[in-house]
Amino acid sequence: MRSIDIKGLAVFDIASGCEIGKVSELLINAEKKSVQYLVVDVPNWYFGAHVIPFALTEGIGKDAVMIESAIIMKKLNEEPGAIKLVESGVSLIGCKTLTKKGKFIGRISEIYIDENTGLITGCELIDNITVKGIIPAKSALTFGKDALIVDEKVEDHLLSTIDDVETETVYHTSEPDKAAPPVETMIDESAPVESEPVPVVPAPESDQVADKPKAVQLYEQKQREYLLGREVKDDVYDDNGTLIIKKGEKITQELLDNMTSTAKLKYLLLHV
Repeated sequence: MRSIDIKGLAVFDIASGCEIGKVSELLINAEKKSVQYLVVDVPNWYFGAHVIPFALTEGIGKDAVMIESAIIMKKLNEEPGAIKLVESGVSLIGCKTLTKKGKFIGRISEIYIDENTGLITGCELIDNITVKGIIPAKSALTFGKDALIVDEKVEDHLLSTIDDVETETVYHTSEPDKAAPPVETMIDESAPVESEPVPVVPAPESDQVADKPKAVQLYEQKQREYLLGREVKDDVYDDNGTLIIKKGEKITQELLDNMTSTAKLKYLLLHV
C-alpha cells in the first residue's frame, strides 16, 4: 500500500461506529524502517493533531482505518514517541537519494507500506519526473532527514513493481529446507518396537495461542510490542479488583506473558 493510499483515509472507532478523524500524515521510525504512528486530524481542529500507534490499528483498508476504540488515540504533543519522530523530520518523500560514495541518483516520490505491520517495503525512485523503479527497503542503508542512503549498485537492482518485493519475500520464507531429510529416512525400522503407553496431550484452551486465528495472534503481538517498557499512569486493576500493576511502574515481559488474552491486554492499553 502506498502512503498516498493511507493519507486522507477516514478513521473509524469500532466500539461506537463513529468517524473520529482523517489520517493527515505518517510518522516514520528511521531505525526500524517502519511507520510507527498515524497522525489524525480531528473535526474540532483546535484540539490539535492526534496520533494512533500503527501497531494498534485493527485494519487499514482502501476506504478506512479501523481502530477498536478512540481511547487509544492520543494528543501528539502528549506522546513522547511521536514527538521524537516529528523532531527527527524523516519523511522520505521528496528526499534526495545518494549512494554511499556520494552519487546522486534521484529523489523518492512515494513509499510502499505493509498495511499489516507498518514496515516500509520499498521506495519509488524518480529522475526529474520519470520513474526509474522501486528501491527495496532492504537495499536502503539509511533513512535520513535529507537523504536516503543506498548501496552503490542499487540502480542495477531496481524493481518495476512492489509485487516483486513481496514475491521475493514469500519465496525465501516458504522455500523448503533442502538439508532436512525426509521423515521416513529418520526412522530406523530395524530397531525393536517397544510397547509404551501413549501420553495424552490435553487440547489447548481457547485462550492459548495455538487455538487463535492468525489475525488475532498478529493483533496481540502488535499490542505487546507497543506496551513493553511503557510506564502506566494509574494503578491498574482487573474486573475482580486485583491489582495488576502500580502507577509509575513499567510493563515487563513477565507481566505481558501473564496477560493471556486480548481482553486482558486492554487493562494496560487504557492506562499508558
